[in-house]
Amino acid sequence: MKPPVVLLLIFLLCAHTAAFANDNRLSLGFEYGSFFEKRTDGGVDIETYRGAPGLDFCAYHLWDNFGFFQNHSFLFPNTVSSNRDGYDYFFQYNCIIGPAFRIPFAKTVDMTLGFGVSFGPITGELNKRPLSQFNLGIGSDMGVSFFVNKMVYVNIGSLFSYIFANTTSTGTGKYEDDGDEIKETEWSRNYTMAGVRPYIRIGMLLN
Repeated sequence: MKPPVVLLLIFLLCAHTAAFANDNRLSLGFEYGSFFEKRTDGGVDIETYRGAPGLDFCAYHLWDNFGFFQNHSFLFPNTVSSNRDGYDYFFQYNCIIGPAFRIPFAKTVDMTLGFGVSFGPITGELNKRPLSQFNLGIGSDMGVSFFVNKMVYVNIGSLFSYIFANTTSTGTGKYEDDGDEIKETEWSRNYTMAGVRPYIRIGMLLN
């Protein structure tokens, strides 16, 4: 099953389930992701750092203090450093979905915690040829909400992710009859990527 189909099914399931929650929180804001990537390619260990600002959308669907959450990050890498030259990244999408919890501190302050499956694609270039990746791992969200009134709140916190599986497709320099470049796809060896993404969001509580 292709990733876009999987995403569509997840969104439909979340929308159906959220209709029965008694505490729906939707928030949108800014995040900055720092990603530390390691892999082995041709017997050589490659280490890459990627800094990526972007938009962050998060939804918590709670029944009292328990429920589930979904987070969607749309990132645009602007800082890339690696011990291998030629990498250039354009766009990174990441989704985390899983169980969630709420910890109340005061009438206008509480904490939300979520953890689950983390996945998403990355697009770019390697040595001026198309590069695309799909990552799979685990992730979490930890944030504190400050309520301005009964509906509006400010959410400050961070996302964390640990990716342990990655498929990479790169251009080969050979072309099909219709002009599309042929790509080689393979699982990356010894792949890990840790990510930390602090954020600030403006949210709305829908009961």
